[in-house]
This record gives sequence, structure tokens and C-alpha cells, in this order.
Amino acid sequence: MRRLSMQKLRNPVLRFPRLTIALCLAIFVVSAIGIFKFTLSYDTRVFFNPEGADLAKLRDFESKYGQNNDVLMVLWAGGRKVTEPDVLAALGELVSDAWRLPHSTRVDALTNFPRVTADADSFAVADLVPEPGNVSPMEADEIERIALSDPLVRNRLISDDARTTGVLVNFNLPQEASAEVQEIVAASRALAEKFEAEHPGMEVKLTGNVMLMATFSEAAMSDVKVLIPISLVITAIVMFVFVRAVLPSIAILSLLGLSSAAAMGLAGWYGYEINTGTVACPIIIMTVNMAAAVRIVTTALGALGRGLSRHEAIAEAVSMNLWPVTLTNATTMVGFLAMNLADAPPLRQQGNVVVVGIFLAYFFTFTWLPALLSLMPLRPAVQRSEHVMILLGRFVNRYYRQLFFLCGVIVVSCAVWLGEIRLDDDFARYFDTRFEYRQDSDFAEQNLTGLNIVEFDIGSGRDGGVFEPGYQEKLADFEAWLRGQPGVVSVIAIPEITRRVHEAMHAGSRLDDGMPNDRETIAQYFLLYELSLPYGVSLNGQINVSRSSSRVTAILREMTSSEIRDLDERATNWLATNLPSEMQAEATGINVLFANLSGVNIRSMMVATLVSVLVIAVVVGLALRSPVYGALSILLNMLPSLVGFGLWGLLYQDIGLAASVVTAMTIGLVVDDTIYFLLMYQQARERGLDPEGAINHVFATVGVAMLVITVSLTIGFGTLVFSGFEVNRSLGAMTALVIMSNLFIDWLMLPPVMRIMENARARAAGRAAGKI
Repeated sequence: MRRLSMQKLRNPVLRFPRLTIALCLAIFVVSAIGIFKFTLSYDTRVFFNPEGADLAKLRDFESKYGQNNDVLMVLWAGGRKVTEPDVLAALGELVSDAWRLPHSTRVDALTNFPRVTADADSFAVADLVPEPGNVSPMEADEIERIALSDPLVRNRLISDDARTTGVLVNFNLPQEASAEVQEIVAASRALAEKFEAEHPGMEVKLTGNVMLMATFSEAAMSDVKVLIPISLVITAIVMFVFVRAVLPSIAILSLLGLSSAAAMGLAGWYGYEINTGTVACPIIIMTVNMAAAVRIVTTALGALGRGLSRHEAIAEAVSMNLWPVTLTNATTMVGFLAMNLADAPPLRQQGNVVVVGIFLAYFFTFTWLPALLSLMPLRPAVQRSEHVMILLGRFVNRYYRQLFFLCGVIVVSCAVWLGEIRLDDDFARYFDTRFEYRQDSDFAEQNLTGLNIVEFDIGSGRDGGVFEPGYQEKLADFEAWLRGQPGVVSVIAIPEITRRVHEAMHAGSRLDDGMPNDRETIAQYFLLYELSLPYGVSLNGQINVSRSSSRVTAILREMTSSEIRDLDERATNWLATNLPSEMQAEATGINVLFANLSGVNIRSMMVATLVSVLVIAVVVGLALRSPVYGALSILLNMLPSLVGFGLWGLLYQDIGLAASVVTAMTIGLVVDDTIYFLLMYQQARERGLDPEGAINHVFATVGVAMLVITVSLTIGFGTLVFSGFEVNRSLGAMTALVIMSNLFIDWLMLPPVMRIMENARARAAGRAAGKI
């Protein structure tokens, strides 16, 4: 039954509005209480599938060598060289204070960098600057010379121009480390402020993985504080523009607020966390449910203008819109449910929360909203002329062939620009410059070192094998190859230790002829070195316990995801070509996972998009009792994504994580206009109107409704461009482009398609009749 009867629902809702409102409030309160169970996520790995192969490989790597839970303090001496005596003294103070940060386990800096020395009677590993507060100008020059000539110091702990240095503090964190991260970040910022106050002219910038963890939560809270108020204000403006009445607009806003808060509360009850993905849910919920509420209110006010009583007008509005809203909500939910096939958990969570919000909004739309309206002093709507829409309908009918051709040219032109799209983003710049982490990270990359880290676990094939001369020589070759790659500013590997100890033991003699050819000699080198290391420093982060494999770390400067993927591929190919099977490895590290994130999710969402398209086509076909309309919905509702992505390729080129879900998500949104059009067109044809008259009827009756849907969705998703998080910004902008493209398709291309189909059907019927 296509038009669902509202008789059973109408009586209790409109006869007992106060009871209905009370029951709705009870449901809201019970659901919304769950908001207080929300916790902020500080986990940088929240976007990775816990069962994914890439994350499993990273965990295996970390089980051998430990995690990179660090804060990089970047010291800028106001344009002076950091090797000047007074700057070294200040650096020594900073290093000393860094050791006292909570949960710190190791501090690496220019002053305490381990320098290997030896003479005829002794071997030692001592700090490069043993007494930072007592350095002569001559010693300062020697320290600068040594630091800038050392590949493990230059572009890592000191810049090329010696005007910036770094203090790298590592921390021991438990698996659930929200409290510890907050404590470390607060202490680090307090230390930086204290240092700058005591040393005017010097600045300390804070970056690193722990600061990144905090920024993820700060970005989520920033979006809560910025986006939701902006969304509420914009929603209120849109409501008033279309409804032109204050009290009904307030009723719609209350409906949207109840739905969003209740959905977020249920997510809290379920155990979801607030992260940069779920924080956008309230805005999306308000956006996708706005149009239905506006349609019901405007229909009711229009009915009042025709002389119906308040209750009769509300009942008619609900009855007229129940079936279209049910159908559009169902297709929208299909699109968001498809996000469950995404690889990134926050995207799955976002889809689920929005689906719950859509369901709650649907329930409140036909209970809370009619009940509230029935208690309001409503005024009839001023009859606004549909003249523009009628003229548009006539224009489309008159020039439908030309419009079909023109739209086809535009679609094909946009499709051409799809070739300009690059799957690329920059994990280090997911956050915009409003965040201190982004500003400090940019400074660090421009003035000191890179922030992208790529790791390799190079095996030897047997216990103790890392001391084999052949292993060390081959590893040294890989180290040299890595150093020569574009964007690589530093490489850390154990052959450098062998070189240093050998030089010290042999009065500075370089290993120009390769590694020592004696395994025992290399093993003794490492034993001497490790026994001589100062407190807090060991080789456990470089070599595994059984000494069967070692770590190679490449530090990259200003490299995007595509460049990191290219480096990974080149490194894998080089290893396969030049090293034996036991030394084969693939890159890992949090930056590698982020570099692969977009591609992994796009592959998973291709299936999701196909499933959602087919399900929506079946729903539309069954609802309208027309397989042809179902097939038409598949074709036409893919075109907005094609046009939207084509425009993105023309304007921006680069796409990232957000692109993986846009098509699957928007397919359920863009079909709303199509459903309204096809429903009205079908009803007009059943009443005997010809195709031209049916199209005029559609524009006259639902042309404005289609505009309301498009404007509300475009503005709502457009709100996300104010987010400080790149994924949300791109999601909002790309979705808005697709939705705007959809109105162009449904207004200017769908009617010509219907006319052409009807003409073809009439000609076929005429030929069949002629044969009889």
C-alpha cells in the first residue's frame, strides 16, 4: 500500500499532544544521558581496523623494538647558533628538565648524544657535551663541526645551519593512555613556557606522536565548540527562510536537536568514543533530517491557508508526506549503513550513529513535531507564487532535447576531469593552522627535521645473525640507498654503530673496505658499545632480543601519502633485487598506515557503493512498482558523484580518506530529490496527465521541496568546511558538490530523460498497433 494511512497514528498524537510530547521527552532523556558516558579518544590509531594486516604488522614491529611515544621539543635560539656556549647551557637545562617529565624513559639531544672515544688503554661512550654549562668558544666550534658531520645528528638533532636543535623525549605509555597523554602534554607545555620565560629570545616548539595524540582529541572538541553552534545558526536561518514563521522554525530546531542528542547518547551507551569522525554526527543528523520537517511544516501552513483547521492541516501534512519521507529516509539509511563496509572504524561508527539519528528523527517527525505544532498558534502561510517553478517546468519541456544534449556534454566534460584526481593527502597536515601542533610541526619540518617516519624490520635468518659481516654489509648498502632517496633526511641503522666503534678502536680509520670480516669482532664492538652507554640508553630499540633482526628507520621531510607509498614500493623492490630472502621487508610505521589508509578504504567502499546502489534501486523500484524507475535511479543517481568528483578534479585534484565514503553515503541522499520527482510524476500520469503536463505538475508541486532538500543538505554539509580536521573538511566540501550537482541532474536532465522514454514508449506502442 503506497500511501500509508495516518488514521491510527493521528488520533493519539493530535488528541493527546501533551502525552505524546512527554513520551518523546522520556525517550530523549533516557537516550541522551548516554552522552555523559562519552570519553575523548587520544588514539592516533583510531582510524585503523584493529584486525587489519597493516596494524598487525606494526604491532609485531613494536613488540620487538618498542613504540615511538615521543615529544620533540624544537629549540630555536632566535637566529643564533645553538652551539654557542650560552645556548648550549640553556639546552642542557632543557634536557635536564625533560628527564623529569612524567613517564619519560629516554631523552635524546645534541648535548647527550653518545660519542664513541677510545685510546690505547680505554674505550668509552660519552656525551657529546659533557658539561653544557661550561663550554668554551673553541669547544663550541668543535661541537658544531662534529654535529654537522654526523649523519645521526644532522637533520635530526641539529639543523643544517646549526640554528635549530631538538630534544626528543620518549615516554612509556599503557595501552589506554588518555590520562597519561593529558599529563605529559600539560607538563611539556608548562616546561616550554617556563624555559621561554627564563630565556628571552629563545622559543620551544612541541611536536611528536604524543602531541599528535592530544591534537586528535583537541580537534574533536574544537569541532564540537565551533561546528555545532555554526550549524545551529545556519539551520535556524534556513528554517526561517523556507518556513517564514518563528514558532514552527523553533519546533523544527527542537526536533533536530532531540534527534541528534538522543543518537549521540545512544552511541555513548554503546561505548563509542568522541573522535574526529563521530564528532560530525550531530551536524549530519540535523542536515539530513531538516528537509522532511520543513516539508511537513510548510504543507501544514499551506493547508491552513486553504481554510482547514489547525488539526486538519497538520493531519493532512503528515498524511501527505508520510510515504515520501518513509521512502527517502529508508534510502538515506541504506547509504549510511553501507559505511559499515569501510575499513576505518570512525567511518563505520559515523554511519551507524547517523542511521540511529535518522530513525529517531523519523519517529519524532511524526510524533513530536505534529504534537508540538498542534499546541502552537499557527498562522496560515502567505501564498507564495510558484510562478518561477512553473516557468522552469515549461522551459524544461520546451527545450528538453537541447537540455538533454547540454547536460550530457557537461557530465562528459566533468568526467574528463576525473583523470586529474590524485589519491593523496598529508597525514602530518590533517590539522589546520589553528592548532598549535600544526604550527609547531610546520616549523620543525622547515627548520630541523622530518616528521614522517618509515620503519623496516630486517631479519638475518638466525639468532645472533645481525653480527654477521655479510648481514652488516648488505644492511649498509640498504642504508646508503635510503639516504639517497628524495625526501629522506636521516637514516638510523646499526651499521653506523659498527663504523663508529671501529673508527674509535683504530684511531679514526674509516671502514672504506667494508665491514670487519670477523663476526666475533663485530659482536665485541656491540658489547663494548652497549656496556658503555649512559643511563636510559640501550640497543633494545635497534636490535631484537635474539639479535636475529634489526631496525632501519628513515626520517622523511614534507612527503605526502603518495610519496610515502612510492618510497615503500621502491624500497620493497630494492630489497627484493639486492638482498637475500631472509632480509626482505616491507615498510611499516604509523605514517605508512596513514599513507595506505585512503586506498584501503576506497577499495572496501567500492563494494559498499555497489551494494547501496543496488539496494536503493530495488527499494525505489518496489516502492514505485516500476523496475524501469529502479534502473533509472541507478543511472541518474551515479551522475551527481561523477559530476561532483569531476569538479573536484578540476578545482583541487587531491583526494584522501573522505573520498572513500562520499559516493556510498551520498547515493542515499541524492536519491531523495529523484524519489520526490518520480512519485509526483507517477501520480500525475495515473491521473491522466500527458508527460509534458506531468512534468509541469512536478515542478509546481515539489520543485520548491527539491530546492529545500538541496539547499539544506548543501549548507549543512558545507558547515563541515569550518572543521579544523582535513577529513571532515573534505567530506563536507565533496558532499556539498555532489548534492548541488544532483539538483542540476534532477531539474535539467531527469525530465528530458522521462520525455525521451515516454516518446520511445509511444512510438513502440504505435508500431505495435500498426501491426495489428
